Amino acid sequence: MKRSFIRCLFFLCIPVLAYAQEISDKQADSIFDLLNNAFELNNKSEHGKSIELSKKVLSFLEDSDRYNLIGKAYNSLSFSYAELKDKNKAFEYSFKARDYFVKAKDTASIIIIYNDIGVTYEDFDMIDEAYVSYKKALKISEAFQYRESLIYPNLNVASILIHHKKKYQQSLNYLNKATSNAEAVGLDEDNVIYGYIYANYGFTYYKLKRFKESELYFNKAYMLAHENAYLSLIEEIYKDKSRLSKEGGDYKKALDIMDKYMLIHDSINKIENVELAKTIEAKYKVKESEEKLRFVEKEQATQETQLLKSKRNNILLVVLTFLLLIAIYLAIKNNRQLKVARDIAENISRVKSEFYSEISHELRTPLYGVIELSNILLNESTDDKNKEYLESLKFSGNHLLSLINNVLELNKIESGQLSVEEINFSLKTLIANIVDSLEFALRDSNNKIKLKYDNSISNRLVGDSLKLSQVLINLISNAVKFTKNGIVEIEIKQVKLDDNTEEIYFAIKDDGIGIPKDKQKNIFEDFYQERSRNDNSYKGTGLGLSIVKRLLVMMGSDIHIESKLNEGATFYFNLNFGKTSSITLNELDNNQGLDELKGKRFLVVDDNKINQLVTKKLLDQLGLDCDVVDNGFKAISRTKEKTYDCVLMDLNMPEINGYETTQKIRHFDQDITIIALTAATSEEVKRNIIFYDMDGYILKPFYTDNFIKTILEGMNNRGREDKIIA
Repeated sequence: MKRSFIRCLFFLCIPVLAYAQEISDKQADSIFDLLNNAFELNNKSEHGKSIELSKKVLSFLEDSDRYNLIGKAYNSLSFSYAELKDKNKAFEYSFKARDYFVKAKDTASIIIIYNDIGVTYEDFDMIDEAYVSYKKALKISEAFQYRESLIYPNLNVASILIHHKKKYQQSLNYLNKATSNAEAVGLDEDNVIYGYIYANYGFTYYKLKRFKESELYFNKAYMLAHENAYLSLIEEIYKDKSRLSKEGGDYKKALDIMDKYMLIHDSINKIENVELAKTIEAKYKVKESEEKLRFVEKEQATQETQLLKSKRNNILLVVLTFLLLIAIYLAIKNNRQLKVARDIAENISRVKSEFYSEISHELRTPLYGVIELSNILLNESTDDKNKEYLESLKFSGNHLLSLINNVLELNKIESGQLSVEEINFSLKTLIANIVDSLEFALRDSNNKIKLKYDNSISNRLVGDSLKLSQVLINLISNAVKFTKNGIVEIEIKQVKLDDNTEEIYFAIKDDGIGIPKDKQKNIFEDFYQERSRNDNSYKGTGLGLSIVKRLLVMMGSDIHIESKLNEGATFYFNLNFGKTSSITLNELDNNQGLDELKGKRFLVVDDNKINQLVTKKLLDQLGLDCDVVDNGFKAISRTKEKTYDCVLMDLNMPEINGYETTQKIRHFDQDITIIALTAATSEEVKRNIIFYDMDGYILKPFYTDNFIKTILEGMNNRGREDKIIA
């Protein structure tokens, strides 16, 4: 009743409410729908109406913090003015849209705007700039697995390959990707994007002399455009078909189609839209804050009618006004309290993420020295007694690193930053590496590992090998911890196989202390610690099994347990993987990869003396030549004076950080490979590596094979516009 009452008198005190007003989620949804309408008006060539609608939205959003909606409004305006051939306004609004999407940290919209900036470049015949912008959109989309955002840049790259670069066979790959991504995200069959895909298929198949397929796709494009009144699409179809008929020598058909093209072209009536756009632009130079959105205007009209009626009773009006002021006061007070609470919550979340990132960096940096120095000394030491001490030191370092990884993984899961990736890998190699990494723990507990591996499993699979590795390490480590003088059995077998996927069963079985039935649900809770019968806790954070469960749920599976007290425990799960026949750097022999790096010159940039020593010593052991500098300015100077094949760049340095150093090097050297060597783990690092045109990153501490693989990938991908940083 209170809510309805305030709404009835809303327009009595517009100036007061305007001061405290924020954009509610309901209003944001309505604005989003309006902006979708603006884009649809552009698709139907009603650019003047689209501009008017977008300008109204911007007027309403003024001084709000809904940056993604503001960016979407500016993007619609850039679309309109590009169609109206107003180059200055088209680019002005495009770059404003990009800046607001960056401010909103909206990765999906950043991808879209880079695609749309490419369209604007293409509208003004700036083909090379358009191609680079489309490729940038594709690179970010593929890196962050935004399938919906892949549709348009794939289509637009295909269009440039068709109409400007004459690479028809290559264009089919991009058209196929656009189609499969559109189907995967469930776009409506009458969406305009399908029309443009069909039209480009038609043109490409004609050029490849596959005339029946060409005519089929042109007809599909025309039917979709005709049924939905997509005039610009019809115009493009007629234009392409006329051109192809002329090239084929059928001048009569070309002329007939050109007549249809001119009819559609004239019906769009861009002159009228230009005049309307000019009128609207002048109109909105004067601030008209009372015009907000349609749903607000309807409410205002209703309230004005009620106010006219209320004038018959002045006493009632005074009472209602007084009550309204009280309600407004309470609303303002409540809004301020909510805003303070929201700001506090956002600040806590931001500080928490920054803390995790900073503490990760501060812990990983010394661990890099401990683990890698122990590796180096193990390779050089011949004293058996010292070797035992070094192996113990290395195991302790790796154990601490595992604990840090578990805490960071938990934070990523809780903040929604974690996503499932698709990587080509060898499961047999992955298992072998995991078993090798646990060798010291097995010796310390006097356990043995028994591996039962089904050799019918495909040699190469597609899935998130990193998360699978973390799941298996946590499960095997857990089995080793609760077992003494026993056997830890790892069973991996194929369950189901079809053309595209392979289902695999994993089980980790031990003959340790077991888990009572009444405690089996508790073990997957955060920080839960199982205790022995004499109440002595087993060491650990209590995060391993919790993270195992969360990771498996993210990957579309779940963990199961069978156990009895004093009879051991079996943890098992099933996972689906894709299949591939392609060989990746993950599967190359480590020595083969190292041979490819021999003779290359490296520059190590790091302000930490221990890190300098460790990295240089590691490269020396691998037989690779390197120089070392301790800050970004020296790195810039050294790369100007001397030719290097690869720079290993620390990111957190005083005076000038690794990103800024890379940016300055790129001004004079676009060919050198630059790999980030960092202890930081945030998603922002990954975004910045792409943004500043680095070629990959290596997280300290690292495995030598991953170190070699990342450098090779960076060198092989350097200069490729479609490179992906994993």
